[in-house]
Amino acid sequence: MSLNAEGFVVRIRGLPWSCTQEEVAGFFSDCNIVGGVNGVCFTYSKEGRPSGEAFVELKTAEDFKNAVAKDRKYMGHRYIEVFKSNRSEMDWVLKRCGPSDYDSCSGCMVRLRGLPFGCSKEEIVQFFSGISRSSRAAEMRSGHTMNCLGG
Repeated sequence: MSLNAEGFVVRIRGLPWSCTQEEVAGFFSDCNIVGGVNGVCFTYSKEGRPSGEAFVELKTAEDFKNAVAKDRKYMGHRYIEVFKSNRSEMDWVLKRCGPSDYDSCSGCMVRLRGLPFGCSKEEIVQFFSGISRSSRAAEMRSGHTMNCLGG
């Protein structure tokens, strides 16, 4: 498969956890990013915290070459590692990074910790009553299974 068929994608590592899409786009200011600033795709831990890594898809082979040349250049006081990647790897990682139920929540999620052992989904829904879409909020994990209350 040609490089063009897999896109011109780089994976970057070493980002500050508080880094923004704008800062990453600024780091690659001499490159055209597919989707502009929104084309910077951060990865997240299972807990939903920034991992310090991201994927960036570039428009041309020249942009890709310029991006790879930024390997070990500094963003502020941190050096950034730039790796060659491809669209398949980016899609695979982005689909599996972060909370597994994040996409089903349209980007909005509240994680509850320290609940009583016997707490039921119904009690959680009741706790959030009065908040729109509260019936979608109750998801409980038991071992490796997840049950959702629909709504």
